[in-house]
Amino acid sequence: MASSAPARFASLRPADWIQAALLRLANYGLDEVRVELLARDLGVSKGSFYWHFRDRTELHEKMLAAWESSELRWIDDGVRHRSAARRWAIFVARVSDPERIRLEAAIRGWAREDGKVAAMLAAIERKRAHLIAEVLADVGFSWRAAQAWSELVLLLCLGWTDRAARDVDAENRDLGELLSDVILAASARSSPRHEM
Repeated sequence: MASSAPARFASLRPADWIQAALLRLANYGLDEVRVELLARDLGVSKGSFYWHFRDRTELHEKMLAAWESSELRWIDDGVRHRSAARRWAIFVARVSDPERIRLEAAIRGWAREDGKVAAMLAAIERKRAHLIAEVLADVGFSWRAAQAWSELVLLLCLGWTDRAARDVDAENRDLGELLSDVILAASARSSPRHEM
């Protein structure tokens, strides 16, 4: 690699390629995350890609790292040091965001073909489940009930993601409303008389 990039290459950073690749992944799937298509999307030549990355495999690794970092950041930093109500609102906003849903559906498709991606996704799911359980425990659920309802909420989100990926126009109801209904039902069911 030369010591200084041509001007048109220097204007793009690796993060620009990664963001374009994640957008292409979310909208078209992993097979459409190709160097020539990304270069076209960014309005540059393919040479710009090779200025920043060895190959497509390195790009894939950086894409996964960026996705994982984003997920961990909102779970660990943006959510944990707030009230239960605020953490729940952040969680609902995050999991019901249509752009995030499309990207997550694509990541899940990728995970079915790649064990490394599947392991990363499973670790993120465990962190999300723990976050949900902590919120529920903070509002009065026993830890056992909080974990059980957390699993149900997580499965609901996963099902919603799958359904949204297949048919984005099928549902008039919002995931946030559905999650609120589930938590209200959980609160009634997990009262001291109905403890799980």
